[in-house]
Amino acid sequence: MSYCPFFQTLHDETRPVGNLGRGTHYSVLRAPVWHDEFMNRLDRCAFLDFAIIWDEDHDDRVIDAIMVLYISGLLAPVRNIGERKGTLSVLLAPDVVRSWDQETLKQYRDDINDICQCLEDPWSAKVDSADGHEHSIIHSSAENVATYLRNIDMLWELGVKPKSSN
Repeated sequence: MSYCPFFQTLHDETRPVGNLGRGTHYSVLRAPVWHDEFMNRLDRCAFLDFAIIWDEDHDDRVIDAIMVLYISGLLAPVRNIGERKGTLSVLLAPDVVRSWDQETLKQYRDDINDICQCLEDPWSAKVDSADGHEHSIIHSSAENVATYLRNIDMLWELGVKPKSSN
């Protein structure tokens, strides 16, 4: 399925797979980007592969939020994104969260929150590291969620490609 003309769908699960959470499944999309995951400008276009984590209702309004992040230049650090119970979880590359100072991370979170409030159906937002435990992207134990997200990352090597030489 094509969710948006700006994104290539690399993998698409359209319904629940397995028994994690409440109907968890995922899609992997690719988008051209002009920033690396640290938001540094690139000399040439690269590609970002990221995963959308769906719950049982496969609410594709998340694509609207992703589109606004994309056109706002905020998508490059994202590894996983999904909506559950009215909260958009935006999970960033762990290296980014560790390397950004508190003010940069706060500004990014504020930008994401502002975007979520401007959507047709406003959501709250939670920005965390993809290896963090402060999000609720999937209704399951933190350990199971972390394993699931790591497996997706391992299978698809999510992130900006090719890696920047900056």
